[in-house]
Amino acid sequence: MKLRSRGLGRKELVMDFREYHVVREDDEIVIQGTIHEPVHWDFTITMCEDDLAGVTRVALQRPTLGLLLRAAFKRRKRAHWSEDRATHLARVKEHRAQSAAKRAEQAAAAVPDAIAVPEAS
Repeated sequence: MKLRSRGLGRKELVMDFREYHVVREDDEIVIQGTIHEPVHWDFTITMCEDDLAGVTRVALQRPTLGLLLRAAFKRRKRAHWSEDRATHLARVKEHRAQSAAKRAEQAAAAVPDAIAVPEAS
């Protein structure tokens, strides 16, 4: 996916949703990740139930359905990133493993150490 905004200095950011992590926070889902091209930029996208109608509307549009069907049956898929597909997918796999390790480390740090209870003699 490409994200373009005039507020970003007319940069076109390349996103790969295979890299991102989805978590549930209360009544919302949060998509967390890092954009690597052309800049290194951490981001979050927060969605609630009210957003589902718009996402569904986009998903059910004729151009989106056509893209989905072409992608399902096409062997060589088109991509936005600058490196070849195999290299990119290997980098994505490595990045996801690093992110999972980082999240596990943060979760372990967030859990306070168990209070030591003296044993009864």
